[in-house]
Amino acid sequence: MVERFPALGRPVPWRPYDIPANVPSERLRSDAPFRNDYPHLFALRDGRIYGLGRDADQQWLFDPVKETRTDLPRRPADFRGYGSAVPLPAGLRGPDSVLVLGGDPRDPLTYRLSGGRWSIEGPRAFGRTQDGTLILPDGTLLTVNGALDTRNYGNGPFNPKADLKYRQIELRDARGHWTLGPAQRLPRGYHSNALVLPDGRMMVTGDELQQIANDPDIKDGMDGSIELYEPAYLHRGPRPALDRAPAGDLGHDAAFQVSSATAKQVTRAVLLAPTTVTHSVNTSQRHLDLRITGVHGSTIGLRTPPSAADAPPGYYMLFLLNAKGVPSTAKWVKLGTRSAGSR
Repeated sequence: MVERFPALGRPVPWRPYDIPANVPSERLRSDAPFRNDYPHLFALRDGRIYGLGRDADQQWLFDPVKETRTDLPRRPADFRGYGSAVPLPAGLRGPDSVLVLGGDPRDPLTYRLSGGRWSIEGPRAFGRTQDGTLILPDGTLLTVNGALDTRNYGNGPFNPKADLKYRQIELRDARGHWTLGPAQRLPRGYHSNALVLPDGRMMVTGDELQQIANDPDIKDGMDGSIELYEPAYLHRGPRPALDRAPAGDLGHDAAFQVSSATAKQVTRAVLLAPTTVTHSVNTSQRHLDLRITGVHGSTIGLRTPPSAADAPPGYYMLFLLNAKGVPSTAKWVKLGTRSAGSR
């Protein structure tokens, strides 16, 4: 089934204690009979929801206004296990395409859905499943984690000598070309996670077996580990400064200002939505460029995305970048004004 949250006609809860108790989510008239769990669901700039199932023939488009479901073309690839998908950055507007990748250790290709049609994009170095792909502040993509199978890293489960390739990071540049990066210290597959931190680094954690494989004593308190990755952009020189950003709500298509001691070095401002991920499914990622309307001394004028379809209301990390693609440390901003019924 498909549900609507919050229920139709009710405001979006803004405060941490605005728990919608005893307010059931409403079912839409359209259904979503996915045969397998964890489909990818993305809201693109047209305001509709793209439901991309793990089965190749279960690719659907949902219209939340008309409450309808229509078929999308069959995905070129066959069944995918747990693999990632990313709404590709599209500048000043919200995303209008999705890149589907991973989920099949035999298939290194990536698949793009744009304008209701599939195309085959540049391959990664090898196929992997249980992988996670993140959008970085500069709009490039980074894949971490991966395995041969759900609990197999190339040399069988519970094996600390996992095949090195499933630990290698891969990066996709603005032209869609992939290159291999360094190897993670530990194999991370099933139930692994990754997210972008406000300082521009990646935090990588989780997996069901890596701790057991590398530390058999399950009673010693070592029940998990975290790795941090510094992308190359953090080694290209000093960061631009982001000293102050608005603390209140920002409406869509609205002007606002930020302060920066290095304002004249700033060439780009972006919003990056925070990550919510499980089983390689990360549907909250979103990257948008902001229009720079002027620079006066240490003040930078910016304009928010045009509509809620481009950038759904909520919290975003605001990064400033210089000509070398080096990001500032982000500040959180809240996009979308409260409705009249909110207090």
